[in-house]
Amino acid sequence: MSRISRLLSFRSDQKLIKMLRDAGIAEPVVKDVVESGYYMRDWSDFMGGKYETVSDLMYGNKQLSSSFKFDAFLRYLNGDDSFDPAPSFVEFTVRSMDDIDAVLAHSHIQRYIADGSLTFRGQVREYRYRRLIPNPYRRAADGTELSILPGAFRQSGAEYRFSIEPPSGMSMDWLFHELEPNNPNVYSDSHFAYDPMRVEQHYASQTTGLDLTFDINTALFFATHKFTISNGIATLTPVATGAHKGVIYLFRFTQPSVKKSEFLVESFDLFKTYLPERILRQNCGLPLIGPHERNIAICDIDCILRLHPDFECNTLRSPTEIFPSAAEDPFYRKLLALKGRFPDELTNVVEYAWAHS
Repeated sequence: MSRISRLLSFRSDQKLIKMLRDAGIAEPVVKDVVESGYYMRDWSDFMGGKYETVSDLMYGNKQLSSSFKFDAFLRYLNGDDSFDPAPSFVEFTVRSMDDIDAVLAHSHIQRYIADGSLTFRGQVREYRYRRLIPNPYRRAADGTELSILPGAFRQSGAEYRFSIEPPSGMSMDWLFHELEPNNPNVYSDSHFAYDPMRVEQHYASQTTGLDLTFDINTALFFATHKFTISNGIATLTPVATGAHKGVIYLFRFTQPSVKKSEFLVESFDLFKTYLPERILRQNCGLPLIGPHERNIAICDIDCILRLHPDFECNTLRSPTEIFPSAAEDPFYRKLLALKGRFPDELTNVVEYAWAHS
């Protein structure tokens, strides 16, 4: 089997491949289309009718971002681009917490806060990715697309390629009996709990869950602190005034919704003996993102806060508040003890400078 044939067979739906070949699209372009995550998708309307579109594995069922008529997509591949670009995101540049409060005071945002549907994500900078065939609706002028991908779906190459499989498996499931010693049914119960995914995301490896918070101050912390590892010890240091590039995304997710009443982590179904305090401190939710909708979060951005380089705030949460020490976090304390016993198996468990305080 040729290299191209192996690549084209990594997904079972070959309909788009055949249609492109029948339309005279050159084989290297067909390969690039598949590498970029496009496929033919069947739909049904409310009257029982059937139709199909070219869909995009980055954006799932968000139709403007992931539902293109084949003929229009074919013209796009041939250089005749008739797609209107997505509207620009609403953005605010903020210099202080007062500026952030002014944005949050907008009437529609206050409604979202009141009904628990507003979530935040803070990052020290914006991230973008490039595909061989960018999304015709979501691409910027330089061909890149805004990236808000769960950790398991991120890639470091020059182009994002769907032939690269996300990492699979959890690094801590074999230790459930240690992490919850008072539940003899911990393994069977784990199949019905969100806890394994939550603790894996927050204490060990990246998952397909998207880190969100219902607390602006937590998001602001992550937009203003750099994460570094030196000699096996992690530290979180504030970004210097004048060097801020942080962003805070404000989301209101629809279809499906992400609401505080359902997603805010306030208790744990599985891990009760050693409470995962870190997750509670971050006021977080962790919606799971499917492999067919990897970048779908950007479709539900309400607005973006960009930190001015000289952003200043005297009320930032401290690293020990967001990442409590082993003395304050029983789950983390237990994990560090287990890492001492199984250092090779638990390399993903990061130790913080204040871990043993």
